Amino acid sequence: MKLLFLIAIFIVAGIDWFSATTQRLYIDEDSAASQQQGTAWQHFAVRGNEVVPEIISDDEARFTFPLSLSSRQTLRFVAYPEGVASYEIVLVTGATSRQLAAREIDRPESERISLPAGNGELKFIVHGRIAWFDLRLTRQFHWPVYLLLFVLALFALARRGRISARTGNWLAFGVSTFLCLGMIECALRLFALKLPPAILTARHDLGLSAPDPRWIESPRYKQRLRPNLKTYCEWDHGDIVRMGFLSRELFGAEHHRYPFETDAEGFRNSAVRPQIDVAALGDSFVDAMTSPIEEAWPARLEKLTGKRVQNYGTSSFGPQQELYALQDFAIAHQPRDVVVGYFAGNDLFDAEHFDRWEHGGDKPGEELSGWRLQKRYRRYEMLFLMTLARVALPTGARPKPVAADPEKITGNGFDRGAYQIETAAGTTLRFAFMPPYLEKLVNSRAEIERSRAWQLLRETFTRMKQTCAQHGSRLTVLFIPSKDEVYWPLVEHSLGQDELQRSLDFISRYNHMPLRAADISANRLAQNELMRKFCASAGISFLDLTPPLEHAATSGRAVYFADDAHWNAAGHEVAAQELAKFLDQP
Repeated sequence: MKLLFLIAIFIVAGIDWFSATTQRLYIDEDSAASQQQGTAWQHFAVRGNEVVPEIISDDEARFTFPLSLSSRQTLRFVAYPEGVASYEIVLVTGATSRQLAAREIDRPESERISLPAGNGELKFIVHGRIAWFDLRLTRQFHWPVYLLLFVLALFALARRGRISARTGNWLAFGVSTFLCLGMIECALRLFALKLPPAILTARHDLGLSAPDPRWIESPRYKQRLRPNLKTYCEWDHGDIVRMGFLSRELFGAEHHRYPFETDAEGFRNSAVRPQIDVAALGDSFVDAMTSPIEEAWPARLEKLTGKRVQNYGTSSFGPQQELYALQDFAIAHQPRDVVVGYFAGNDLFDAEHFDRWEHGGDKPGEELSGWRLQKRYRRYEMLFLMTLARVALPTGARPKPVAADPEKITGNGFDRGAYQIETAAGTTLRFAFMPPYLEKLVNSRAEIERSRAWQLLRETFTRMKQTCAQHGSRLTVLFIPSKDEVYWPLVEHSLGQDELQRSLDFISRYNHMPLRAADISANRLAQNELMRKFCASAGISFLDLTPPLEHAATSGRAVYFADDAHWNAAGHEVAAQELAKFLDQP
């Protein structure tokens, strides 16, 4: 009987520990926006092979989390300061305030703070810049109680004298099973990145950032595609969904699968050609990872003009990496024209990000963006053994989401991140914006010109111009607007002011940085104008794709994927046709 009691204590303690619920605190979802002061925003950073939720607070910041706790919880986080910073954490319950922590720090520090059950507010008062890594609440585990009961049960069992062989066997079986499972869990964690893709995919929402075998680390480029690839690319949901800005149910899923190959130089071509007519440089809008290669604008340009067009684009490249691709690869093939795609959505950010990488790395809040993680989870869900069981023993076939039927969508409106706009041509466009790109549209020309990123961009394009001039090539900057910039006139002209602002409030809620329609309307074309002016002064040819893409959208053609920030086949076709006409000019 005492043995059963001992086993029961062990089982109950294990269930209690593994079932403890953890809730991550996100400033865009959980904090009281009306009580937020200073600068603070939510970020999901890719650090190594995991995604880490970060709250970045700068200068003199204050933010508050309303609490309603049914049991005692532990607040956990790592505070990562830049230089010397300080913070104070206060628990407010009714009219009573209690200081939980007050620290001045100059290096990363982890914190565990006990919070009582009940309702209240958790206030953070920050001086200086601090990144709060994985701020979360976890139900406390009362291990001293279980330890005391376990010791008492062992003592009572020992007083009986000798333990029977049968009892010993059961004890040995239980201990060995526990140890074996523990060893398996340790082995799975140790070799996590070498596990089958199904297991890695199952841990996506838990933050595992599995390396893509198509990519290799490069001391010059940071990361680039592996040469001589012959594989396939597959995706169901666009990047706006994958990064957590949009619910999967709003658009359903459309399965995309197509061959993905690279040439001996590591670019998305069938083969390296000794001599070419046009070299296409850029990021994902040039290599077109979201589309079959025959739909990408470089391939369509070759079809339309008969010129030999080689694709030197690489997803996630910024201007400096594109310069290196020109110097290391493209220019050796003697192109008559060099076309570099400038993407207004993130090329300024990419220029500054790559410059920091070349000079020592990123600081928290400025790393590459990951995706929104599972907000609530039980401790057992973090076990690799549990992931393995879910993959090996599925509970049932999950129904495949069905994309929305456009014929059933009528009227103009906004629903949880998705716009529905009826065009003048009588068709309905249903789409979502990428929030970080939309926020770029509020920056004025003066703000962009003052930035370090714009200085880096000018220097890089000037060096591209010099490289092309030395080899008798003509450089053209192809201005690629973001989806938000192209579709904004449709949204602005189709929705009333209240509905328009409500949509912007919803989109910007993830960082509590309000967006105003008037600011977007005033500054939407700021980058276009700046780039046109710079190219004119530098003697660089310039082609802005914004007007033809806007015209296509106004005419009822979707030129971007609905839940993704990239062009679909129609968008690439518009780019190819406009560029074909442009390059024919003397």
